[in-house]
Amino acid sequence: MGVKLSSRKKRSEKTFDELIYELKNSNSEKVRYNAARVLGELGDSRAVEPLIDVLKHDKNGSVRLYAARALGELGDIAATPHLIESLREDRNVDVRVRAARALGRLGGTEVVEPLVEALSDENSQVCITATDALIEIGPIAVEALIESTQHEKVNVRCDATRALGELGDTKAVKPVIKMLKDEWVNVRIYAVTSLGKLGGTEAVPALIDVLKDEQENELVRAGAAAALGVLRDQRALLPLRELIMQADELGELEDTALKAFKKIMAANWQNVPGAVNKKVATK
Repeated sequence: MGVKLSSRKKRSEKTFDELIYELKNSNSEKVRYNAARVLGELGDSRAVEPLIDVLKHDKNGSVRLYAARALGELGDIAATPHLIESLREDRNVDVRVRAARALGRLGGTEVVEPLVEALSDENSQVCITATDALIEIGPIAVEALIESTQHEKVNVRCDATRALGELGDTKAVKPVIKMLKDEWVNVRIYAVTSLGKLGGTEAVPALIDVLKDEQENELVRAGAAAALGVLRDQRALLPLRELIMQADELGELEDTALKAFKKIMAANWQNVPGAVNKKVATK
């Protein structure tokens, strides 16, 4: 089987065996990482073992990076323990990022714990990628993420709270409501956003409390207003109206509250006293 490789300067063909040979034996790091990259694109499972060997033993970070990426693309679970090892132990940040991404693609219960551990990685990009990987894995990550909302590190609490909102499992509503009391404003911002994404009306009273709290950060209050608009529960109409009417001029908070008010009215106009008559009168 021939593989077409293109560059700005030349075009060539390499067989699978030639790529494997270059991956294992070339003295050029560029040749080795290009071989790893192409092997991942080919989708041939025969490349898994050679790529695992490179991931574990190649001295060049770029080569290990492309090996991790290729293993994720190949989708063979035989690579899972080795990618977990790289995520936990590789000193190269980019390799850890690629290992996290690959684990998200491979999935499985065994990858949840190491990805949750990676939320506290010293590098923020690894943390973000691990969060996205957990979101990609789906429902099996929910319990571990709920537990992570109580982590001592603020960035872990932020990432866990964000991920729970993206996953959309309603069992996370109560734990995320608790995050509205977190001492860090960034966590509270993620909490109000996630509560809007999680849906359901259980969070409405807590979001209204945040909206009405004049001591709360304005971004958190605006996030609560936006979440209430998403939830479209008519209990929020009066608090939103009061906030808007009390303002001398509409800032970001009041503007968000007004948009939320309109969304809730549009969704509930038949249940709001006097709204039916007003609708009829405008025809």
